[in-house]
Amino acid sequence: MVMRFTGQATGTEPTQQEIASVLKSYFTLDEVTNQLSYLRHRPPDKEEALAFFDAPRLSLRINLNGASHQNSLARAGYFIEAIEEGLAAIRKHAQAVLGTKPSDEEISRSLMSNFILSELKNQIVYARRHPRRPA
Repeated sequence: MVMRFTGQATGTEPTQQEIASVLKSYFTLDEVTNQLSYLRHRPPDKEEALAFFDAPRLSLRINLNGASHQNSLARAGYFIEAIEEGLAAIRKHAQAVLGTKPSDEEISRSLMSNFILSELKNQIVYARRHPRRPA
């Protein structure tokens, strides 16, 4: 979802490494934790909850030739280890701040919020414009 949103907004899909970098940033950890707290206080309405669990099994045809080759593995469902490290950092930070470990569903819901998607995109754009210099 982050790849598609950022690609549509900027014209260039982010690489998995770019996504992993922003997932691990302190700003993202803090904002996603705030979103998790908000979502815990505002449980999903009945329709949203049912849609999440009762969604029909999706059947996708993935066009690996027609798209950018840098993300073909992600389109097929294979992600680099750094993405998992970013999600683990979110889980660890949220547990430290909120007192309980967030579920995969909670993390997923918070990462799909428009605000978080926009913030991730903004961080990716900033990193592209201001690359870090090697030390």
